[in-house]
Amino acid sequence: MTTKLLKADAVAEILDVSKQRVYELTREKKIPFVQIGDRQYRYSETAISRWLENGGTVETKDSETIGLNA
Repeated sequence: MTTKLLKADAVAEILDVSKQRVYELTREKKIPFVQIGDRQYRYSETAISRWLENGGTVETKDSETIGLNA
């Protein structure tokens, strides 16, 4: 299975928010992301779609749910 990784500007366009807001959500761990360097992030297209379908919540490793309004 091949997963398409998106940059912040592509995610910003999908969400209709600024790229800065995508980075804020990333720092707050409210959006699914993959860290590929000290300050480099990518976003799985599949994970972002799933995140949107779940109303903007992220499942943590401890099975907790983190929402945008948490």
